[in-house]
Amino acid sequence: MVNFTETSDQKDLEKFQAKADLMKKNVLSATDPLPESFPGRCYYFSNDGCDSNDGFSPETSLKSLEMVEKLSLERGDAVLFRRGDLFRGNVSCNKDGITFAAWGSGEKPVLCGSKRNYADPAFWEESGIPGIWVCTLPIKNAGIVSFDHDPRIIGKYDALLGVSVPREPEMEEIPLHLKNDLEFCSDLDTDKFYIKSEQNPGSRFKRIEIGENVHIFSFRGGIREDLTVDNLHLTMTGAHGVSFLTHKRCEVRNCVIDYLGGSVLWRKGGSTMSSVMNVRYGNAVEVFGGCSGFKVWNNWIYQIYDTGITHQFHRQKDICCTQENVAYFDNLIEYCFWFFEYYNTDAKYCITRNIHVHHNFCRFGGCGWGCTPGRWWKSPMYSFMKKADETENYLTEKNIFQFTRGIIYAHLPPVAPEGALIFKENVYIQYASERFALWDNREIPFTRDDVATFARNVLKEEDGTYICVR
Repeated sequence: MVNFTETSDQKDLEKFQAKADLMKKNVLSATDPLPESFPGRCYYFSNDGCDSNDGFSPETSLKSLEMVEKLSLERGDAVLFRRGDLFRGNVSCNKDGITFAAWGSGEKPVLCGSKRNYADPAFWEESGIPGIWVCTLPIKNAGIVSFDHDPRIIGKYDALLGVSVPREPEMEEIPLHLKNDLEFCSDLDTDKFYIKSEQNPGSRFKRIEIGENVHIFSFRGGIREDLTVDNLHLTMTGAHGVSFLTHKRCEVRNCVIDYLGGSVLWRKGGSTMSSVMNVRYGNAVEVFGGCSGFKVWNNWIYQIYDTGITHQFHRQKDICCTQENVAYFDNLIEYCFWFFEYYNTDAKYCITRNIHVHHNFCRFGGCGWGCTPGRWWKSPMYSFMKKADETENYLTEKNIFQFTRGIIYAHLPPVAPEGALIFKENVYIQYASERFALWDNREIPFTRDDVATFARNVLKEEDGTYICVR
């Protein structure tokens, strides 16, 4: 018998809100490692530092993120950002054994992908079309725009955002296709940024943040090893928060990652703005390629255009890819399109093994800023996209999945071999009118009989808990 209960009393859900509040507290109260705990040298950054300093002490701190790439980093070194400070830009690293973390006291340091506050009338001019303004500064592929939202604020779910309307083939020419207030578009060929506004945006708002197509942390240049991102707040970029290619023993922990994504990943059907169909993206933490010993834990992730956490690989026919020894745990993930996304397929040979996803809390799927009308219906909380050539010991246990306008589980055909995906003691909370799963093209409603059959025959999960809210 499946543990399936029905309720219409919101008090039955209070314990889950308390659980979410505790997880937020655990992330926000995470402590920083002591500088002496690093075997190498510590480099300090602060807003009142100077890029001509050596960065070896808080008193001689560096200032701008551009300096990170200029440092002579060695294995065991740490790059530390002062708490309470806001750093604009991004970090690209091709070294191994480096930790990026915080120092000082106060709120987590903020790494913000928006280059500046664009709320200055001088940054905007009329486009020649009434009500449509163009930025006087070049903007490369904007994905997200916020208005009167301070990127240092944590836990604000309802920031006022612009509505991205990338030019599609059937639309009018840029910028005529912008019809409604605060709709915006980047011309990918000219780096011009257009927005619909009743007046000059720079005088209408006190703060405008624009996230362009850049990862806040990008780890590149071969197989990276032993990289850690710890205790930072990553926000307002059009691409990923943390982006890895193939790596070993990397970790993301104790971070707040919010309000990112939406840039155009690729244009299908042509190279000009008049003949394209745009595919947008943006994940909080992504691995594209192989990984071994990857950990993502105790993070608070919310309002992400695409995915909270993902390891993925595909369409590389001459490459073998192994994803193994991965652990995602104790993460609170809210208001995303996908929450966990996995695929490892369409390559020379793909192996996925020893994946452990546990004690995470996922809630409010299909409700984030990227879940536009028509898109939210397809939103999966936990997604397996096809299968690897070999899949073994993929364990999902003791997670909570609460409310989605889309589906909780999705596995597109062909599914993984029986016994490779293991489900234990998960809790599922869903409205009676909504769906539970899409499995091998079969849609499973969230009803007692359908859930019982699916849990018994597909998930093989005898100890799951299902709460149907009416």
